[in-house]
Amino acid sequence: MVRRRLASKPLAEVREMLRSAFPAPGRTATLPVAGAAGRVAVKPVCSLLTVPETDIAARDGFAVESYETAGASAANPVRLKNPQRVNTGNAIPRGCDAVVMIEDVIGEDGVWYTEKAVLPGEHIHPAGSEIRQGDLILPAGHTIRPFDLGALLSCGIAAVNVREVKVGLIPTGSELVGAGELPGPGGAVESNTAVAAALLGEAGATCTRYAIVRDDPALLREAVEKGIRDNDLLLISAGSSAGTRDFTAAIIGDLGEVLVHGVAMKPGGPAIIGRIDGKPVIGMPGYPIAALTVMRELALPLLAAWGFCPRPAERIRARLTVTVTADPGYDEFVLLTVSRAGERYAATPLPRGGGTQMALVRANACLHVPRGTGSIREGTEIEILLTGPYQETDEIPESSPQCSVGGAPLPVKDGH
Repeated sequence: MVRRRLASKPLAEVREMLRSAFPAPGRTATLPVAGAAGRVAVKPVCSLLTVPETDIAARDGFAVESYETAGASAANPVRLKNPQRVNTGNAIPRGCDAVVMIEDVIGEDGVWYTEKAVLPGEHIHPAGSEIRQGDLILPAGHTIRPFDLGALLSCGIAAVNVREVKVGLIPTGSELVGAGELPGPGGAVESNTAVAAALLGEAGATCTRYAIVRDDPALLREAVEKGIRDNDLLLISAGSSAGTRDFTAAIIGDLGEVLVHGVAMKPGGPAIIGRIDGKPVIGMPGYPIAALTVMRELALPLLAAWGFCPRPAERIRARLTVTVTADPGYDEFVLLTVSRAGERYAATPLPRGGGTQMALVRANACLHVPRGTGSIREGTEIEILLTGPYQETDEIPESSPQCSVGGAPLPVKDGH
């Protein structure tokens, strides 16, 4: 059988098509505050309480009327007339307007002197100094951070309305087994949907991983029908190329329409963009590095257009230790290892080929070689995306032989 060649559309064009073809679903959910980190507030969140509700002590010591400490010094201790013992956070007793710190007080048995005068309001947090009832805590569109939770709870907020998007993840392939199972000859443990769920979950998506679907068009059709019914976005792992067991495009076309089959990017070129019942379906290759590229370069930008963004990625500039040669007709994404010596960073591409899962583990950065670029020479300073901590070293690595990144195409297979 002759494998047909996929017609590839430019990556930028595909991203724009995704944004324009699929508006945000507009789904929302109300979550307990403790479970809302990483989610996006739908509307402004305002305080239900005034915090603190009353004047409170800012230091351990004695609440006093400030006028009675006038003239106090180490040479002239002044006796406190009616001191009230307070600890930090205690309400200030009626009639008192300052706190003398415990370290500025001498005496015993109820007879106390201060060696330091205090002014009205000194060492006191006034009522409402943190926030007042009705004041804004978080604006609409704010991504809730772990340390925002304390402020929300302290201000009387028990639940918050957040944006919600449901993403379904369907793994396909008769050679696949589930986690904890032992694969047979030629088999593999399914992992792509676990990676996708973690990656998309960081952006605030609620992900559902479905059971492995064997290489049977009827079973895949049934799984896709359920997945599109239950979710706002559906990702199908493997079956996106043009092999004898690649059914994804045909099923999407039968249930809806295929908008794109083939994207001019490496890896991940056989990706599919489809539409079923007005919802986006993304078919990604089973090859793990290609699947990750499709998730990062297509699925995550679509979620970002819908208002779901992961934590900002760190980008740095580093010097290439080898020449990278890429196909100018494609956007290419190259896995790198980055090290730092002093203030200088060096980036070395990982070898292409085998060791796909461990390549992802060993890489700590990714280089985007834009379409039309071709080669980037050794020694060029480039911008890279960090995907993990860089290695500290005593010296920058010496140059290596030329590294061809755009030569033979990456293998495409249904498994991992």
